[in-house]
Amino acid sequence: MSGVLDGIRVLDFGRYIAGPFCAALLGDLGAEVIRIERLGGGEDRPFIPIGAGSEGGGAMFVAMNRNKLGLTLDPAAPKGREIVRKLVATADVVVANLPPQVLRALALDLDSLRLVKPDIILTSVAHRDRLRQRDLDRASLDRGQPQSDAQSRL
Repeated sequence: MSGVLDGIRVLDFGRYIAGPFCAALLGDLGAEVIRIERLGGGEDRPFIPIGAGSEGGGAMFVAMNRNKLGLTLDPAAPKGREIVRKLVATADVVVANLPPQVLRALALDLDSLRLVKPDIILTSVAHRDRLRQRDLDRASLDRGQPQSDAQSRL
């Protein structure tokens, strides 16, 4: 059965829930999704362990990465940047829920992506209200409990 997004290529640089879930939904609708993780795998792999040992992975990782191809690389290294640039040239959408300063450093911000492919779509989510500019460049993970500002910073 064909999906509404057949022929669409998505690069998933997402972490934890927001980015990977967004990309999984796009895959569910027929897009080709390529999950790109740092060397050694993403930090979200072991949550809710399943299987035996550390190689068993986590249930959240398995659920969030259904219907995806996978690749690991160092996007900050010259070879990794070149591979990312080549992939961006063939992609329609980039999903990257990383802080804006990290997006810029990895050339995954919209301006950098559009230098490679002018019609690329970037979907990103910030962890804080945009009115609180000082918080935008901090990574955060709400573990389902109220936390002070200091506790929510990673």
